[in-house]
Amino acid sequence: MPWEDYLGTQLPAGSRLPPNFKTFDFFDIATGVATSAKTLDTTTAAKMANPSQVYSSLKGNIDTAAGFTEYGLKDVTVSSSQITSRELQVAVPKATTSAQWDQINRAIEYGQSKGVTVKITKVD
Repeated sequence: MPWEDYLGTQLPAGSRLPPNFKTFDFFDIATGVATSAKTLDTTTAAKMANPSQVYSSLKGNIDTAAGFTEYGLKDVTVSSSQITSRELQVAVPKATTSAQWDQINRAIEYGQSKGVTVKITKVD
């Protein structure tokens, strides 16, 4: 099951945004939580050789979530004034190395400084 579909079963019903919605995949209008679902393949040759690429990828996602102001698609509009919390839900392989985890933890701290909660889930 794709990560975004799995999250859809875990998050409040009706919170999934239309396909191709900018930045966020879910928005819970009751709580104001906007969630972006991402997968990060840490097993690529480049990310294995240079773990800082893991941080760079996550930082880009964090910056995008933090900088979101407003977007509308298919009669659904979300604006920053409606958002009380921004989340980045990331799936990473269980085979992620300790050096890569160092970079992930660095990105989690960066996210906190930008007002974005980063949640990591290990997947097969």
